[in-house]
Amino acid sequence: MKPIDRREFTIGVQWWFTNTRWPRDFHNADYESLAAQNPDGVFLDDWWAGFLPRLTAWLALRPFSRAEVTALLVANRDDLAGAWHQACGPVKDRDITRATWDQVRAFPEVVARLKPTSSPVFRSKFCHFLLPRVFPVFDNSAVGGSRTYERYFNLVKGTWEATSADLQASLVAELTQLVENSGPKPLYAGFPMATKITELALIGRKHA
Repeated sequence: MKPIDRREFTIGVQWWFTNTRWPRDFHNADYESLAAQNPDGVFLDDWWAGFLPRLTAWLALRPFSRAEVTALLVANRDDLAGAWHQACGPVKDRDITRATWDQVRAFPEVVARLKPTSSPVFRSKFCHFLLPRVFPVFDNSAVGGSRTYERYFNLVKGTWEATSADLQASLVAELTQLVENSGPKPLYAGFPMATKITELALIGRKHA
């Protein structure tokens, strides 16, 4: 697996700032809000009413309607809860370096029923919002290239793990500074460093 190159990370950051309207704090404030709202496997209507608009804002539903996805959520609610407790509960305090696809796959496989398409975008965003340190987010325009979420998960995990510890630490420090210089809040303790740095590097790799 090819490790992260610092130039790729720099290009990825520049692309984020100049080609998107995404938050300049790299969603730091969002991650804190999402953690406070995490249902921990209890996917009730009140939680969904707040979660669904975020999926919509992140363009995760199209071409499905809110009503269609909501109906599929209701139909799969029990399986979703069971998969969360089986796959995510044991790793919810870890990051992607301490989780494998085989450990967590049951959850994104049930999530995929809520929007039955071949694209990994919806399931990656749904899972990322709930467990961002474990599940990397996939965006076609930003990263592209992965036909399945399993492949993208393993690409992110392998790329980070192939990167030297010294460069990992340096990039963590750099992204921490970028977040705190760009946003209204200090770095959230649960910020997904490994997945976010690797995402930025893969963006840079694609757009170099």
